[in-house]
Amino acid sequence: MKSVRILQGFVPLIVYGLLAGSSVASVIVALGAASIITVIIGFSDLRKGMILTWANLVLFCSLLIAVGILGMTGILPIMGMLIYAALAAVTFGSILVKIPFTLQYARNMVDRTLRERPAFIRVNVLMTGVWGGIFVINFILDYFAFAYPHSAGGITPPLTYLFLIAGIIFTIWYPGHLKKKYAPLSAQSDT
Repeated sequence: MKSVRILQGFVPLIVYGLLAGSSVASVIVALGAASIITVIIGFSDLRKGMILTWANLVLFCSLLIAVGILGMTGILPIMGMLIYAALAAVTFGSILVKIPFTLQYARNMVDRTLRERPAFIRVNVLMTGVWGGIFVINFILDYFAFAYPHSAGGITPPLTYLFLIAGIIFTIWYPGHLKKKYAPLSAQSDT
């Protein structure tokens, strides 16, 4: 299923989140696993220059080098904020340079005649913007967990996953919704 390909770009983040514990060793393992997963499942996307996959590779490898090799363990308490800030910056940056990262995947899922239409590009700006919003919200949640560990620390990790799940559901649902919504209009214009 082609629409699931974009979701592969979020697997390294999920792997990191599941494996990273509170110890330096567990964070190093999680960063290493996220880096390896990025290369294994994203090899084709890396070759194609897909923004999200390259962002994951640079992000997780850089953090692995910082913590695992350079011993910069002082960043561990803010690791979640660093990850979400970087992903938000890449996401909104891709919109600013007029290559919203979802557009790279969506072009492979639609007819060639639709790829350059302004509406198609606007839809992908919206979808990429939704992901940017999710990353910003998760950054804020991680900040509250860091700043108020006793009152917000326990609730924020599940909330960040709920926002990621909501983004995944939206990414799967929205293109199909648009196809159903505009299919009658397309059929009318063909007659």
